[in-house]
Amino acid sequence: MIIKRKIFEKYDSYTFCIPYTSQDKVLVKKGDSVKVGDNLLRRESNVVKHSFSIPEQIGAPVEKSKEYITCIDGELVTEGTILAERLIAGGLNIKRLISPSDGVVDLERIDSGYLDILGEESIVDIKSSFQGEVLDVNPVDGIKIDSPAYAFDIQLISDLFNSRNERQNKKVFGEFVFLGDGKDLLLKADDVDYHEKIVFVGKYLHTSLLHDLFQKGAAFVLTYSMEYRDFRRASLPVGVLGGFGEIFCSERILAVLKSMVGSFAIVDYEENQLFFLNEGKALEKKKDSLFVYSLKDATVKSLSLANYAMLGTVIGTEEDQSFLKVKWENGLVGIINIANVEFISL
Repeated sequence: MIIKRKIFEKYDSYTFCIPYTSQDKVLVKKGDSVKVGDNLLRRESNVVKHSFSIPEQIGAPVEKSKEYITCIDGELVTEGTILAERLIAGGLNIKRLISPSDGVVDLERIDSGYLDILGEESIVDIKSSFQGEVLDVNPVDGIKIDSPAYAFDIQLISDLFNSRNERQNKKVFGEFVFLGDGKDLLLKADDVDYHEKIVFVGKYLHTSLLHDLFQKGAAFVLTYSMEYRDFRRASLPVGVLGGFGEIFCSERILAVLKSMVGSFAIVDYEENQLFFLNEGKALEKKKDSLFVYSLKDATVKSLSLANYAMLGTVIGTEEDQSFLKVKWENGLVGIINIANVEFISL
């Protein structure tokens, strides 16, 4: 019996915690039922005026960025203040990062090589994009909620090479954002604030876009594919959904991901999954069996190098069902060995 792999898995019950600080005002309590649009907490934070990549500004390695910082977290600086400096050319010259305006230093992202200058304070209400039940509220765990969710497997996260203790229970929260149409190669993001956003860039991620997004505050970047060498060198939180190299990305997968725009999303490091919490109307359909009872009309994903990751529909079989006749997404029909496909369910 052939078993299908579900690309999007639905969980009727998914428990997660939204962290909050002493400055945040929690607007829900234990036992509350949360509906779409309800306010969960009111967050007081400062607007980010400037973001700097220390490696770009002074040529320091990401892992040594802290060593060259000449200010402290929370320090009030004025225009012209030296934020970081590094001796070069054997000590004959100095590269400096100068603050372009007054503001407060934020070193929360310094481990990723970024220094932020904060401006005026703003108040933001964090709203629910899902239905669920508040299980508990406490300063240690945060707001603990149980809700239905949809999950998409992440093949690899760039922080995979960190110690297991650092990855255990690590999660990134944010609003899910989709750049462009998902098919075009982008080198720069729109000139907007991506703080507390989980950004999907489309079928391929270029390093120029990666650095631009984190300079604009992105919490996490997702891509269907990217070069393996770029991935290994990435010191930033990046998730690859499909694989390495410039591989095919299904229109059907892009369509479902696009339907999740605006959802509250969670990147779960330990599970290597991306969870979406919303009403999931785009995915509501009749129950699909876990098993393949008939090869005809089954949905398959190609594992062949010729059209790797392309989806297709089985329209017939050849030679005692060892070979499948498949109509692929690009409209072409071909014969492929059954060992070179994966049976899936969307």
